[in-house]
Amino acid sequence: MGIPFWTAGGRTIDLLDIRPEDVSAETLANALAKLNRFSGRTCEPWPVSTHSVLVERLCQPELGPWALLHDGHEIFLGDITTPAVDLIAHAGRVPQLHDAIASAKGRIDRAIGAAWGVPVRSVNQELRRADRIALQAEALVFLDTKPVLFDPHDDDDIDRAVAFLMDFPEARDWRASRDLWLSRVEHYSHLGWMTPPRAFDPACAVQA
Repeated sequence: MGIPFWTAGGRTIDLLDIRPEDVSAETLANALAKLNRFSGRTCEPWPVSTHSVLVERLCQPELGPWALLHDGHEIFLGDITTPAVDLIAHAGRVPQLHDAIASAKGRIDRAIGAAWGVPVRSVNQELRRADRIALQAEALVFLDTKPVLFDPHDDDDIDRAVAFLMDFPEARDWRASRDLWLSRVEHYSHLGWMTPPRAFDPACAVQA
């Protein structure tokens, strides 16, 4: 095994050979719902899974499937914040660290996209903008931090994202967040826009 990664049920995943059953809907939903944005520094929980649904709402429908999956790599890498990467790069004098992390994310993204039958859209400008808008709205709501506007048009969209955030009060609980994310997966599965792989344990598989 190349790079072992322990997971529930006594299983070990090889990060150099991620299988479809390693990134099933139930696996992603559970892990993303237990990961908190901003390294847990919010006043109340805000799961990555709910963040992904927020990004989905800010995108055109055809980008929805990848919006739900765009942070899927975090089930293996964690939610590495940009300041943390900057600090490690500075302390270790590793200027290529950003590129190395981007490469690792891309490798996992491609494995997830292939397993789910969804094109990887991580460099799509609309999706990247939706992710940025979501980040700024979350910072405003959960960190009481004034958004840093990168574009004069961001202001109205941040307000729209904040309004969406108000629709998710129950999804701050990880179980509710997991179920919300899975409901959106089911929506796109019914449309035939994504095909969640079967879980390692068939009893945990999400029915499309």
